[in-house]
Amino acid sequence: MEEWALTAPKYTDPATGLSWYVIDDKQPYMTGEDAEKFLEMCRETGEFPLKKFAEMVGTIQHLDDNTTAYIADNGTVIKSKDGKELEIDTSSMTYDMIMNMFRNLPKSGNYFDSSYWQKNIQKAMFSVEQ
Repeated sequence: MEEWALTAPKYTDPATGLSWYVIDDKQPYMTGEDAEKFLEMCRETGEFPLKKFAEMVGTIQHLDDNTTAYIADNGTVIKSKDGKELEIDTSSMTYDMIMNMFRNLPKSGNYFDSSYWQKNIQKAMFSVEQ
């Protein structure tokens, strides 16, 4: 993984100062000293490392108090606390496209409406290509 980090895009969390890389435009990972600092931070706070990492790199997105998006390299699942669920195909999107989409989501809209996601996926893919 250290070798991959030589050529993979690097991202830094502004809140913690910790960095991670993305391999194959899809999969975030940490290496070296940042990974050690991250694990120590989780030990100190009692947070589950996998969940904290996913939140930090954006593969878990809290859309509102009731709705969360779980992003994987083969798609995204939108889930609500009351049991609603929607799968959306984000498999053709890169990490940057997906993060751009979530950064720019309209604050209003129905997270369980496929057309809401189709519009936002289209905007995200178009804006990254420009």
